[in-house]
Amino acid sequence: MENINLYEELGKDCVSVVYKGRRMGTLNYVALKCSEKAKRPEVTNHVRLSKDLDHPNIVRFYEWYETRKHLWLVVELCTGGSLESVIIRDGCLPEDVVRKFGWDLIKGLEHIHMLQIVFSDLTPAEILVDSSGSLKLSNFCYSKKEDDPPDYFYTLCLTCEDKGKRKYDSRYQEINIRKRFQGSPTYMAPEVLQGSEATVKSDLWSLGCVLYYMYTGKPPFSSKTYSELKEMILFQEPPCLTQKVSQATPSQDFKNLQECLLEKNPDERMMMPELLKHSFWALKERN
Repeated sequence: MENINLYEELGKDCVSVVYKGRRMGTLNYVALKCSEKAKRPEVTNHVRLSKDLDHPNIVRFYEWYETRKHLWLVVELCTGGSLESVIIRDGCLPEDVVRKFGWDLIKGLEHIHMLQIVFSDLTPAEILVDSSGSLKLSNFCYSKKEDDPPDYFYTLCLTCEDKGKRKYDSRYQEINIRKRFQGSPTYMAPEVLQGSEATVKSDLWSLGCVLYYMYTGKPPFSSKTYSELKEMILFQEPPCLTQKVSQATPSQDFKNLQECLLEKNPDERMMMPELLKHSFWALKERN
């Protein structure tokens, strides 16, 4: 890391901190995510899946470093923060902005799905905004390849054991590791909550939740308890699309899109080819 100057802190959570950085001798600015070594399996998985991705709606991975106490990811700098921070500030977004942002997400998902990558944790916190106002998928720690074996994450954790601080004894069962890599239940598809593997179909359920969040300022299902949240996702329909801060009403196209994405039966849920042709995007000038 001798060739990178660290600047201010951009954000943090309980296990990682993100800094702004600049490559010495250049004006190339980057973001550096500093994680505890206990997160080695997640960081390893992120590098595995994102290192070769090159798409305008995906945060570019450059390199990673290991220091005595931490793991460092060097990635593309997105100065607009997370989508979650935008909604917290604005309350909600008008439908035309949801349309533009939604198309960014679809193109990013289409790209990784073509490469047989399932994002698995599509949430507003894991979507970043660049300086031009485009959305980018950012965190592949919980993502997977469609042909990964069911015990992939368990094997990954065991492989990382000798290099990290954490030891996996007989009490640390595979089911606990699986939960560790599942991501946020608020945006999780019904079939995943019931124990199925995440798939491209569950990614599109999460997309529907994110679009709903952008328009209303809140996810379609929320609760302070996991058990209640699970019951809501499995058995209840989301509240109608409404905005508290305006008198706007959603278009029929948007309401239909939401119904098709938030279909609880994955076999009947809208898939990518149909999604790309949906009439909701008709007013969007596509590149």
